[in-house]
Amino acid sequence: MGDILSSAMTYSKLLDIEYQLVLGRKNKTLALSIYFDENQFFHLAGLQYLTDRATLLYGDRSYLFQKILSGSITREQIESSSFYSEIKERVDYLAYLETIMDSNKTIFKYNTKLDAFSSITADFLMKNEIQSRNIFTFLSQDKLNGKYFCRSFFPQEDKDYSEGQTTWTLLYKKKIQKTPELETVLYDRLKK
Repeated sequence: MGDILSSAMTYSKLLDIEYQLVLGRKNKTLALSIYFDENQFFHLAGLQYLTDRATLLYGDRSYLFQKILSGSITREQIESSSFYSEIKERVDYLAYLETIMDSNKTIFKYNTKLDAFSSITADFLMKNEIQSRNIFTFLSQDKLNGKYFCRSFFPQEDKDYSEGQTTWTLLYKKKIQKTPELETVLYDRLKK
């Protein structure tokens, strides 16, 4: 599978992409815009768990992302952490995030109260299957711009985080590439 550099390179392509979704449930619709930011990569890759690399991974997260892309922080430095085995699958599957975003049709309104032992705070949960493995992507709303971002991301271990959550129906999904400007409708149940 992948490594930290290939996942960072794949993620960097998403920085120029935004997704617009329309969800429906019980005659109500909700529009979401999902964006990606350099700062988010650190947490999505699980780098916060590499506590024995704290001095290497200390500082502005956007700057750290750029250091990974440039090779200033190497794959070897990351993988030599005693805790790397805890995030390896996360890093591997992160290379599929665009595929997940393009294909996902299963979205849940995430109720944190149903997962009392979880520290994840999110508004929505997307569940996908990649290589016969369930992948969870948690979305939270950015209070400054009203758009949503990926708060957390990981493959399923034991717990199915979608269990008991309220399913919303995907009605419409559009992928917007900013440069060059290109819009692609990925899914449309609104068309009559």
